[in-house]
Amino acid sequence: MPINQIVSTTAIAVLTVIAAVIGVQIILILKEVKNSLHKVNSLVNTAEDTMSKFSQPLVGLAGVFEGIKQSTKVIELVTDFMSRNKKPKAPVDIDDDYAG
Repeated sequence: MPINQIVSTTAIAVLTVIAAVIGVQIILILKEVKNSLHKVNSLVNTAEDTMSKFSQPLVGLAGVFEGIKQSTKVIELVTDFMSRNKKPKAPVDIDDDYAG
């Protein structure tokens, strides 16, 4: 066998082994990335659940404030309606001031 053929065969064999090792390392790295992404996903889901648990009472509280706001509007409407039926009263009685 000529020396060129031995060097070429050896180089091909070494490059094949290096490519196989790099391929295995890439596969292991991708598995680690997958595990890390699963952990991040579970962390995000936990944070989302926690935030939704905190936001639900705040939504209820906002509803209570909206109810109070609407009830004050109703009370104002009722008092305006009731005051329309009364005869307006003068703020100052002129006859009493000059009677003196």
